[in-house]
Amino acid sequence: MIITDTSANTNYISTVPSSRMLRCDHENDTPTQHDIRTATMRHKIHSPIADESPPILPDDIVVAILLRLPVRSLLQFRCVCKSWKTLISDPQFAENQLQLFTVNPTIAHQHLSSSTVTRTCKIVSFPVKPLFANPSSPVAPISVDMNGRYHILGSCNGLLCLYEFQLGCVRLWNPSTRLMSKTFAVIDDIVIRCYGFGYDPVNHKYKVLVVMSDCNEPATKLYAFGENSWKTIQDFPGTPPTGPGKHVNGTLNWFPTEEGFDCNQWVILTFDLVKETYGKLSLPKQDNGGSIFNPVLDVLSNCLCVCFDHSGTLWLMKQYGVTESWTKLMIIPRGDGWQATYQRSFRPLCILENGIILGKTPCSGLVRYDTNTEKLLASSMLSQFGTKGPSDDSKGVVILEGDPDNVLRCWFLLI
Repeated sequence: MIITDTSANTNYISTVPSSRMLRCDHENDTPTQHDIRTATMRHKIHSPIADESPPILPDDIVVAILLRLPVRSLLQFRCVCKSWKTLISDPQFAENQLQLFTVNPTIAHQHLSSSTVTRTCKIVSFPVKPLFANPSSPVAPISVDMNGRYHILGSCNGLLCLYEFQLGCVRLWNPSTRLMSKTFAVIDDIVIRCYGFGYDPVNHKYKVLVVMSDCNEPATKLYAFGENSWKTIQDFPGTPPTGPGKHVNGTLNWFPTEEGFDCNQWVILTFDLVKETYGKLSLPKQDNGGSIFNPVLDVLSNCLCVCFDHSGTLWLMKQYGVTESWTKLMIIPRGDGWQATYQRSFRPLCILENGIILGKTPCSGLVRYDTNTEKLLASSMLSQFGTKGPSDDSKGVVILEGDPDNVLRCWFLLI
């Protein structure tokens, strides 16, 4: 990569001293040798880097810079030269960029998205960072009118998985480039009991799992984008769960539908998108058992988390699959600003390094919880959507853990 300062060259086009710059001899009206040497020296002093070659950046530095650029810029930079086009078009480049933002997640690369299912569907997206940086100021949304009626099934690596009501199919959409996947999964007009959307990091495929129910027995099917066909897989052991699965580390996770009321008997059902097998995870041990409502399972900072209503605690599994890594993150207050009847429905969305957590509740919409002061604060974003936030259905609000402007994997999938 060669860097040049083109702006400095505009005032010094010619490299030969002009006679108008020189003092002439009165007798011959020609410049003397002294004048030529003086003018040439003056010209070199004012010229930018006359004889030195422009600095060249090492290839690894160029790659490191490009990895951190938005996808819109990368799409433009493909035209710079053949080597850049080859680099940016390499699937390994996309993988490296994806890993970069997965290992170092930041709210600067997160958006909160919601869909409104009406005659004219809109998908509204908010950058998360302003909600923390200046909570008293309204945040400008990014609203996209969709050609059709869609419901958000989930998000992964900056992509939204959408269900289109009219065609009865599932498609992937890139909010950054506004491109829809060419391939889509058609779902028959039957009841979907549960579903999940995630990424297979070994085979580099996005997959959708659904449990379909009709008059017969439930059927579990899996669709891999790019293969353009459903395949029937082994059913869930026991009663299948309901609702959306939570995607973490190449797995989908649910709470089972039927369990005992002792919190220490609850487990998390898992589905490995790579091996396409089922499993179970243990929950953190609680000090007190007893009758409880369904705990809430979600994802926070690329980790599984669970909120218990009976104790008002939020736990984070810092290392997936390791029971000992469960860490108590916060205790939800039951006092001022909180409705205990909705406490079980608290859904954490993202967390800041200083301990501020953005969450959603049915009673008060989006709230910010300060783990230091243990107080709940309303978000300025609520004023633009009413008291219940951007969507009355908590399943319709998702966090894009990788901002589509910074995850090139979206680009390779949809172009």
